[in-house]
Amino acid sequence: MAETKPLHEQLAECEQWCSERREEEYREVATKGLRVLPAHHGELSTPFPGQEPRANGWLLRSDVIGFGSWLLLSLGLVAGVGAICVLVFPYVQKTAHPFLYATLLTIPACLLMIYLPFRMILQSHEVVFGDDVLVVRRRAFGCLAGEWRLPLDGEVRVGLAYRGVQVSRGPNSVGTWGQLSVVVGSGAAEVAFGTHLDHNERARLAILIDHYFNGVA
Repeated sequence: MAETKPLHEQLAECEQWCSERREEEYREVATKGLRVLPAHHGELSTPFPGQEPRANGWLLRSDVIGFGSWLLLSLGLVAGVGAICVLVFPYVQKTAHPFLYATLLTIPACLLMIYLPFRMILQSHEVVFGDDVLVVRRRAFGCLAGEWRLPLDGEVRVGLAYRGVQVSRGPNSVGTWGQLSVVVGSGAAEVAFGTHLDHNERARLAILIDHYFNGVA
């Protein structure tokens, strides 16, 4: 019997397959998507950056970077601030208060430079397992950016499937391709989320949720 591929690899292959076709060609297959299988639960034994247990669920921090990357980011920000100051100062040096005006003109650009990379890094998904509802909250830069609530009605189905979200092929290509969401269903209801996450993060979220509801006790 063939060994089951890791879920994130299956996800990457599925999206690659979609990217080579028009939506009408991949829609039916991608909408069915990938189911989380019991064999995938074994992936939870591998540590995952940013995954933290909670009393009633899990927290998954996205885009977790190490000390070296933080150091490079900090040096890049300092260099950027210095470059802005150099560019601005010639325009204000003949004023009565050149350093004051340079600071005032530089602050907005500096704040934007700091805010954008930290917004990309400081993201998280909180999964809360309730008695009769599953709650998933996405936070970006400390603010609630989305919440999904699924009433539990019998069996819980977890997978990765296309739900209409498409992404651009990039500046050098034309058109879009489908991206698979984490899809959790129970009864007649379902929620779909996580398309902005990478393959590893989406797969880990799906496995964490499926393991709670369908794992071996």
